[in-house]
Amino acid sequence: MQIDAFTVVAQIINFLILVWLLKRFLYGPITQAMSTRQQKIAAALHEARKKAEQAEVAVREYQTQRAELDAQHEAWLEQAHQEVAAQRELWLEQARQEIDAQREEWLAVWQRERVENQRALQREAAHYLTKAVRHALHDLADADLEARMLASLWAKLRVLEAGERATLAQAALGGCTLLTAFPLESALQQQSQVALCEELGADLPLTFRHDPNAAFGATLEMSGHRLAWTLDRYLDGFSEALAQVLNTPATVDHDAQR
Repeated sequence: MQIDAFTVVAQIINFLILVWLLKRFLYGPITQAMSTRQQKIAAALHEARKKAEQAEVAVREYQTQRAELDAQHEAWLEQAHQEVAAQRELWLEQARQEIDAQREEWLAVWQRERVENQRALQREAAHYLTKAVRHALHDLADADLEARMLASLWAKLRVLEAGERATLAQAALGGCTLLTAFPLESALQQQSQVALCEELGADLPLTFRHDPNAAFGATLEMSGHRLAWTLDRYLDGFSEALAQVLNTPATVDHDAQR
C-alpha cells in the first residue's frame, strides 16, 4: 500500500486543527470553568472555614459567658442564701429578745401582783386577827380588870417627867373627867380622887363617866390633854408591830373606839 505524503500531511494538519479547536472551544472553557469552579469552591471552603472559626469563637465566647453567668448566678444565690440566713437569725434574735423582755415584764408584773395580793391577804388577816382579839378581850373584861388597869393609869401618871406633870396639873385646874367602860364603885372613885390630888395637886375637880362602847381601860381627860391606859393601846401596838413585820402600813381598828 502506497502512503501518500500529502494525505499524511493533511491528516496531521487536520489533527492539529482538531486539537486546536478542541483546546480553543472545548478544553479551554472546560479548564477555565473547572479553574473558576475550583476557585469558587476554594473561596467557599475558605469562607466556610472562616465562618466555622467564627462560630467556634462565638461558641467559646458563649460558653465562657454562660460559665461566668452560671458562676455569678451561683454567687448571687449563695449571697442571697447568706443574707436570708443572716436576716433570719437577726429576726429570730430580735424575737427572742422581745419574748424574753415580755416574759421578764410579765414575771415582774406577776411578782408584783403576787406580792401585793399576799400583802393584802396578810393585812386583811392581821386586821381581822386584831379585831377578833380586841372583841374577845372586851367580852372577857370585867370591872375588876378595869380596876387594875385604873391602877396602871395612876402608875403611869406617877412616872411622868416633871414638865409633863406640871402641864397636866395646869390643864387639870379646868376640870378632869375619868372615862371607863364600866361604872366605877364608890371606893374606886375615892381612890381615883386621892390619886389625882396626890399626883397633880389638891382639890382638883374630877368627874366620872362610863361608856360601854369606850375602849376598855381608863382614860383621864382634861382641857387639851388626854392620858389613857387601855387594852386598845396594846392592841394598836400589836397591829403596828404586825404591820411592820408584813412591811405594810398599820391600820388601827376604830370599831371599838366609837
